[in-house]
Amino acid sequence: MIKSSYQQAQVKRNEGAQADAASAAPGAAPWYNAKFSATQENRGLQPVLLTGVDPLTGEILTFEQDGKGGYKTQKQSDPRTVRLERFALQSAARRLLWGSRTAKCLRLRRRDKSEIEVWRSSDHGSAHYSGLQTCGSVWACPVCAAKISERRRVELLQIMEAHQAAGGECLLLTLTFPHSFGDDLSAMLKAQAFAWDSLKKNRAGRALWASLGTVGTVRALEVTHGENGWHPHFHILIFCAAGVDRVRARIEFYKLWESACVKAGLGEPSFKHGCRLDGGDKASKYVTKGLWGLDYEMTKGHIKKASKGRSPFDLLRSYLYDDDKQAGALFRYYAQSFKGNQQLRYSNGLKKLYQVEEMTDEQIASVQEDSADLLGSIELEQWRLILAADLRGEVLELARHGWEPVARLLSSLNNRNVTKNPSRSSPS
Repeated sequence: MIKSSYQQAQVKRNEGAQADAASAAPGAAPWYNAKFSATQENRGLQPVLLTGVDPLTGEILTFEQDGKGGYKTQKQSDPRTVRLERFALQSAARRLLWGSRTAKCLRLRRRDKSEIEVWRSSDHGSAHYSGLQTCGSVWACPVCAAKISERRRVELLQIMEAHQAAGGECLLLTLTFPHSFGDDLSAMLKAQAFAWDSLKKNRAGRALWASLGTVGTVRALEVTHGENGWHPHFHILIFCAAGVDRVRARIEFYKLWESACVKAGLGEPSFKHGCRLDGGDKASKYVTKGLWGLDYEMTKGHIKKASKGRSPFDLLRSYLYDDDKQAGALFRYYAQSFKGNQQLRYSNGLKKLYQVEEMTDEQIASVQEDSADLLGSIELEQWRLILAADLRGEVLELARHGWEPVARLLSSLNNRNVTKNPSRSSPS
């Protein structure tokens, strides 16, 4: 059995969450310090999370809350199909992004490992590999993205619950700008980031954030592709004081965003579409149903099946299933344009205030943090046969039922290899 530093940090955090947060609160908004003392007696406060989500793989294993203390069934694809599709999509991404870290992810052995190990979660029954390189790309890799985005979702739920327990409110700000077919995506991303920095840091922007009693923000970056080309946009969770006048605040945000977009060369956004400010219910849905508009059938926003336009992983699906070369070229262009961008950006001090451990996407993708049992090891020659047959996902599905089914598959692959190459003996 193993337990990572992430789990140990969670235990420590829960043991003294309120006292720790109170010590960090002096840098927060004044209302926060005044109200937080009322919650200090609730030591060990833990957020009410949806249960049944495998934190290691991002697999959704639960149902939606029905608002009456229970749960209702969600319509969803067969979980096994979803898990296998991630590996199929990753293989498709490998063909498009040859030579990248994503092309090597969960295929190449780590240099410090001589074998590939298969572990099974004692909590969820899911299986995963150890000893393989991971890319940690939340943009281009469906396997890493599922794991990373699930971790980030849980982080935000923890922050939201603690913030609301302290008497605060969570708002969801959505910012878009005009775009047209043929616009350069990389250039739009740079201009968009410039506009956001302007809104956040200029004198009027700082005054607006202060007037809301803002403790911190988390900015999420999304993109879709449709008949008007690429559509990058921001969703910002605002952790502020309760009772904000959202109508007035939206008007003020729009004025600042309009000015920032024009200054950045993005054009003038409309009031109707360019700036929305939603209340706590919308913010909670955005995170609870899944960060970036989680579709329960898949994973997160850039992975979801978009209702308007196509998400990047919709493009990858078209390339995989329909042999759509144009969709493949668009996905390659997207992956190159988004490389180096942060999907989530926390304001300074927010994680410290709510005792959230700092972890990069790469660290999350590579960590083995779930309580798990070692089922068995795969030798390098056997692993080459698995890669040749593209059976990485199938091996993990078999491992959910123990090592014996995996051993039978390995034996079958060995025998098949001997038949094809009678001069070679099977590896011991």
